[in-house]
This record gives sequence, structure tokens and C-alpha cells, in this order.
Amino acid sequence: MGKSALPCLLGALLLAAGCSKQEPAGEREASAPMEHATRVPDGLQKQVRLLARQTCDTTAALTGASQAFVDAPDVAKLETARQHWQTAHARYQSLAFGYRLAGLAMPQEKNDRDPIDAHRQLPGYLDQVPGYPHSGLAYSEVPLTPAHLRKEHQSIDFYYLTLGFHPLEALLWPAGESDPQATVERFTGSTAPESDEVVDAPARRQALLRVIAGELKRDASALCSTGNEAYLVTGLAPLLEDPRRFMASLDEALGATLGTALDALISNPDAEDRNGMPLLHSPQAGTDITEYRRLIADIRQQWLPMGLPNSEVRAPIDQALNELAARLEAIDPMQRPLDTEALTAARQQLDRVSQRLSTGGDAG
Repeated sequence: MGKSALPCLLGALLLAAGCSKQEPAGEREASAPMEHATRVPDGLQKQVRLLARQTCDTTAALTGASQAFVDAPDVAKLETARQHWQTAHARYQSLAFGYRLAGLAMPQEKNDRDPIDAHRQLPGYLDQVPGYPHSGLAYSEVPLTPAHLRKEHQSIDFYYLTLGFHPLEALLWPAGESDPQATVERFTGSTAPESDEVVDAPARRQALLRVIAGELKRDASALCSTGNEAYLVTGLAPLLEDPRRFMASLDEALGATLGTALDALISNPDAEDRNGMPLLHSPQAGTDITEYRRLIADIRQQWLPMGLPNSEVRAPIDQALNELAARLEAIDPMQRPLDTEALTAARQQLDRVSQRLSTGGDAG
């Protein structure tokens, strides 16, 4: 179904009153739950299309940069691949927030497994990390094929990740390794192998990175399908008809993303749980706070004007969000332990945003 068919599909979906919520498929053609026929607000279809297209384009660029790096590993190509990872993951997070705002599961999530952005990865499952020598798939003899990695992804434990952004992150930013040249040498074999190695770990890292990057591009491309765009549009449209409902959904979405993260970090300033698992979404890339600030900017620039067209209602919420972005800027995500005062200040400002949203923009 081509792009030109989207308006017709949306029209048919929006007439389907009283639909029940269903589990999304890889390429969704059914609508989100609708209580009554709803007009698509001006700009919503364009905004969803933009977010989806940016996600697909930046993920494709990440795949290309990753494959260029493994074709001829050097520091410059590594840094380029890292930059593309940061851009693609941030754009995906913006699209994912749209689904969260609408109260919808992401289309690729099936049986609680997510091949795109599952996170919190068991140390040593994919590759060697401090404390786990010669561990993971890089040192095994299992086939590094798309079919095998897809079968193994979260198959036994939800921390066993073989697909998506975060296995790529673990390969591009190895845990415990700060020198980019040393990371390159993991892929070239220029360091002396140890006597008990029985596999070519550098070659397997190259194969892992190549396959994971290719599968990420494939999985992310479904987010740009006409059906999935329509699915998100029809989920968001009712919110943008009702400012109170929009504010309640925005409050809930912010609490479930930023609020949950801040609470966990305030309680665990070392950014690890009691089992040593990282609490940050992207612990090696260190992009969490930057992505949250960009998310706040997206809300202020894109979602607030559509959901709250009344400028008098919107202004105090916009101001509170701007102050929240400033509090987030004061947090250094790579500092250990994290600055609990800065984290607490950000959490308190998020509470003020929540108060504004719950009182319709008034201070309360």
C-alpha cells in the first residue's frame, strides 16, 4: 500500500467506532481503539509521518555506517558509526514517545519481546566485558546468522539481547573500554590472542555487528509502513480533540519514562541495581540525559501546540517543561556516583510539570 493510500485508510479507520484494542502486528493495518468517529487534527498525519521517516532514515544510515566500519575498521569510522547510533536512537525515542502518549504498544513488540529497543543487557552475554573473560557470542561457535540471532533474542532471559540498538551499543562502546583505538583493535585482531582462544573473536565481532545492524534496519523499516502510521495517528487523534485528555496522557507518559528513570537513579546513584545491572537506558553511549532533553524539546515544539492550541493554557506548561530541560542539563550521566541533588531537582521539577498538567495549566 503506497503513501497515497494513507488518507483513505485513515478515513476508513476513523469511522470504525467502538473498536477494541488489539495487539499490534509487525505491519499494522487495524486502528487503535476509538470511542467515536474522530477528525484527524491538522498536522498530526504529517507529524507522525515525519517521526517515522526520521526513524527509518537514521536507522538505515546507522546500518550503513556500521557496515562501513567492519569493512575497514579504524577510529574515524568507529566515531562515525557511534554518531549515527546516537542520532538514530534519539529519533527512535521520539517516535516511541508518540506511541506511549497514545497508550499503544510499539508495533514490533510481540510476546513481550522487542527486537528494536530492548535494553538492560546481561554483561558478558554478547562479548567479553570486565569480569567475564572470553564470554558471550563473540567467543562461542554458534552460527551468527539472522535466523539464529532472531531465535536467541530474549529467548531464555529478557537480558539476553542479540537484536536492536543495545547489542550494537555494546559492540561500539565496549564496557570498561574508553580508548577508541582499543575498540578498533577488538575488530581487527591486532592485539595478541590468548593461548586458550579457539575462535577468531575479532572476525565474529565483525559478523555480529554486520548482522545486528542489518536486522535493525529491517525491523525499523516496518515503522514507516502505511498501516503502522495509521495505527499511531488513530491512537493520537482522540487526545488532540480533548485538551484535558491530552494533558492526562502527557502526564502519564512523562511519569512512565522520565519519572521512572529519575526515581531509579535517585535510589541508586551508582546507576546499577543490586545485581550490577545498569539502570541507564544507554549506559555505554551515555545518551540518556541528552535524549530526555531532546524529548522535552519535541513535546514543547510539536505535541503541545497540537494538543493545547489555547496559548494561555499552553504557556505555563511550556515554561515548566523548559525549566525541566534546564534541570536535566545539570546532570552528568557519566559521573559516578551521580549527583543526587541534580537528580532530585529534576524530579521535583517534573512534579511541577505534572501539577500544571493536572490542573489544566494553573499553578494549583
